[in-house]
Amino acid sequence: MPETLLPYLSALADLFYPERCVGCERRASDVLCGDCFGALPYVGSPFCGRCGLPTAFATPLCEECKNVDFGFESARAPLKYDGVGKKIVHALKYRGYKRVVDRLAAPLMLQVIDVSRFDVVVPVPLHRSRLRKRGFNQAELLARSVAGRLRATVSDKLEAVRSTRDQIELSAAQRRANVAGAYRAKEPLRGRILLVDDVFTTGATMHACAETLLRAGAREIHALSLCRTC
Repeated sequence: MPETLLPYLSALADLFYPERCVGCERRASDVLCGDCFGALPYVGSPFCGRCGLPTAFATPLCEECKNVDFGFESARAPLKYDGVGKKIVHALKYRGYKRVVDRLAAPLMLQVIDVSRFDVVVPVPLHRSRLRKRGFNQAELLARSVAGRLRATVSDKLEAVRSTRDQIELSAAQRRANVAGAYRAKEPLRGRILLVDDVFTTGATMHACAETLLRAGAREIHALSLCRTC
């Protein structure tokens, strides 16, 4: 092929495939190409009714969470934090590719909850120092997109009052200690609350936020994330 044609072919490809797939970086007509969409690592069923972990059979309480205190009633996530699922989170969180929220993340998240049962949607907040560095809160973007589809109110009354260590290298116990007392409710909150974050790992952050919301008057908390570790 003559090299003089390459710019024209590239422009034509941009016209029909204007994006790059967040899973494989190839040209795509949307945020994921067909192959990567087919490779989405769904949590599926059966799963634990409390923490949402995939299980061998449906159970209201699994071995992983039966001795763990959670402030929320249930936790759900459509995807495992692996493969394409992990790449979607990284595209949003570290590359600021916000288009994945409305085009992919929020619709997937809505598939794993009862859309009729929530009064308020609350994002897990970032401390102001981390928010300044990143420029946005990915949990808030997810919460607003989910709430818009639920026709529910988004509350910004939960705030992070102190900076915490990055949780990646911490054990479950260390994660709990790390986020204990890190959140505050600026005003009372009522009713059933949907608490939203990008990734559920041990549930430490969701638990700390849920306890804060319960102390502020919430009746019931349910956790929703895009991905969870399995």
